[in-house]
Amino acid sequence: MAKKAAKIVHDEWDCYVVDGDEGPIFISFDVEAARKDLRKTLGHCARIIIPVKQPNRNGGPTGAESEKLWAMEESLCDTLARHGVSCRLVGRLTHKGNREIVFQLDDWDSFRPPVGSWMSEETDYEVDVSEHEGWDFFDTCIRPTPEGWLFIADQSVVENLRKAGSNMEKKHSLEFVFLGESKGLRKAIEALTERGYQPLGEPDVKSGQLVMVKRMKPDVHDIFAESVANKQLAESLNITYDGWGCAVVK
Repeated sequence: MAKKAAKIVHDEWDCYVVDGDEGPIFISFDVEAARKDLRKTLGHCARIIIPVKQPNRNGGPTGAESEKLWAMEESLCDTLARHGVSCRLVGRLTHKGNREIVFQLDDWDSFRPPVGSWMSEETDYEVDVSEHEGWDFFDTCIRPTPEGWLFIADQSVVENLRKAGSNMEKKHSLEFVFLGESKGLRKAIEALTERGYQPLGEPDVKSGQLVMVKRMKPDVHDIFAESVANKQLAESLNITYDGWGCAVVK
């Protein structure tokens, strides 16, 4: 009886960029695997490393080669699924002229033969496989840090503004939200006012929510710097920083 196809690629993915010693590292990841603790399952890690033939200045592929690498990944996942291998695609790294496809898996003996078969068909590239135990590689190199999650959230709001047709060269009124007790929120007003913020309307700290507005262009790196400072301020005052939003500006 043929094995039932396994689900290798799960539905929700996100991405972010970090600065490495030799250039940027572009990281795509399985959101569920990053948010949950799956370390009691799929206890082995395999990195499928593909050298990019003509990397751009950021170390990644372009044009036709980019399409080729996507097709290779899809073919590999299809092969593993057809063989019913218990594994999960959890990350994708692009850096320093390499594409890494990262899997967590149950059993090396079932994983290695399909990968070897796939490699024998991909003669255009000298593919390497790096084997690890546990989730340490995922935790260290893929799973976002708390600041990483903050950057991803900021990046998502900025991208939604862009898609909605907002003029990214104009200043926007960014509304930063804080939650907590009245005492902490009052102190937040004082500290944020010194950083160029203004309350949205007449602040009612007894409600447990404070919205402070800052005028700035929606540049994700500048906003991220504000978010980090706001998170640190909130923690020092025993309140919560709850992100930001703003209206589209034409």
